[in-house]
Amino acid sequence: MSMTWFRPLMSLFAMGLAISAYAQTPSPSAMPPVQTQGDVTYVSGGIGSDEQHALRSARPNFNLHLLFHEPGGAYLAKIDVVITDDRGVKVLDAFSNGPYFMAKLQPGRYRISVDDGRGRPQVRQVTVPARGAASASFSWGKAQS
Repeated sequence: MSMTWFRPLMSLFAMGLAISAYAQTPSPSAMPPVQTQGDVTYVSGGIGSDEQHALRSARPNFNLHLLFHEPGGAYLAKIDVVITDDRGVKVLDAFSNGPYFMAKLQPGRYRISVDDGRGRPQVRQVTVPARGAASASFSWGKAQS
């Protein structure tokens, strides 16, 4: 029995894998704009699966990763973010347009202050390493009426 059918079948299989990989690659337009304030580069967003995928792909370019959500896991947006260094100097005062916020900071200790816009601030201390990244998650329950 001849195996001449095998080569075209494998070509179709390889083409299908390539198309599948291309379909999973976020379009450049899915990436929210990267911004700069002083010496800090940052990006925020994550509304929609394309934007979330684009931000996850960009994670290695940032050494601080923040996530904003409700206790049940629903994502939150419109969060005020203030980052101060260990001397108390404000290095970033920004607004997160989505549940993901990533920044590129100099290695060191930082105070992350966030507010959901309803007067419910939270603070975390993080140490950004020389290699790798620091992460912090902030969770707010539903506001009291």
